Amino acid sequence: MAEENKNEKKRSRGVRLLALMLTSPVNTLFILALAYYAFQIYVLNNSPLLNKAIMLGIACLWILWFAAKNLIKLLLLLILAGTAVYGYYGYATRDARKCEENGGVWNKESKTCEEKTGWLLEIQKLVEQYLKK
Repeated sequence: MAEENKNEKKRSRGVRLLALMLTSPVNTLFILALAYYAFQIYVLNNSPLLNKAIMLGIACLWILWFAAKNLIKLLLLLILAGTAVYGYYGYATRDARKCEENGGVWNKESKTCEEKTGWLLEIQKLVEQYLKK
């Protein structure tokens, strides 16, 4: 019974590894290429500087592959986030826009819509307030 479980685990690991390799052949090729050049460098000691440069190039290509593969997801996520921010901004400033469309001025402090007044009327109001004090 115990041997059957071990065999199933071994088989399932092998099957899982094979399935992973078949579903991601590009990643498998990158792993094999890195393993080959690491073997050349650390075991056989064949031109380590050149092989390390090749390994660095393979690693950079692998990173670029990963970024390109997920670029569409990233762009969709950025578009969704931008739409959400733009929608929230429109929702948060709807009263101010409605006030300005109707010809008023939005007072940010009291959050009310007030009539437009010219600078001359503003000066008269300030003088009246000063004289009342």
